[in-house]
Amino acid sequence: MVVKTTSFEYLKKLKSPFHTDVSVSSRMRFGRGSKVSGSGVVSTPLVTKEDKTPYFVTLLGISVGNKYIHYDGSSENVEKGNMFLDSGTPPTILPTQFYDRVVAEVKNQVSMEPVGDDPDLGIQLCYRTKNNLLGPVLTAHFEGVNVKLEPFQTFVSPKDFVFCLGFTNTSSNGEIYGNFVQSNYLIGFVLEAKVVSFKPTDCTKNS
Repeated sequence: MVVKTTSFEYLKKLKSPFHTDVSVSSRMRFGRGSKVSGSGVVSTPLVTKEDKTPYFVTLLGISVGNKYIHYDGSSENVEKGNMFLDSGTPPTILPTQFYDRVVAEVKNQVSMEPVGDDPDLGIQLCYRTKNNLLGPVLTAHFEGVNVKLEPFQTFVSPKDFVFCLGFTNTSSNGEIYGNFVQSNYLIGFVLEAKVVSFKPTDCTKNS
């Protein structure tokens, strides 16, 4: 980790993909020189909740391939700040009904049969395959921006020759945009402007 200044107005971080060589490091920067900019950058508002935590964003829905799935049945019903951006929680945690719709559509678009006979995997959506899946591509639709997620960001391998969707569900408040899907994105928080930015980046080459 590299800290450039003591100002917390700007924060920029890099997250390498799951199973990246442990010798490869990523960096975090603080201060005005760490603002995320350039080609490919998209930004969405940060929402401050009751406890004054500023790292909430508004997720409107997720596309599985070309199939758009609304967060709450209709984008008009979405609560502001419904997702917490958390670099310390690996999976993305969705409300149960939304999660079920996303999983059902992933199953619909993957030709392989899901793993159904491995107690180690619990209720995760998993597939037996030597290499990661080629699709589908998921897109997280935040307020005003779309963040594309390739299979290496959404499927992780908990054991040899098995890849599982890195999402889980919750029936209570606690929705989280986890660090699996943040991999290979340069993510910058500008707290004064209440904005977070995403820039596609090969984080293994930006250590």
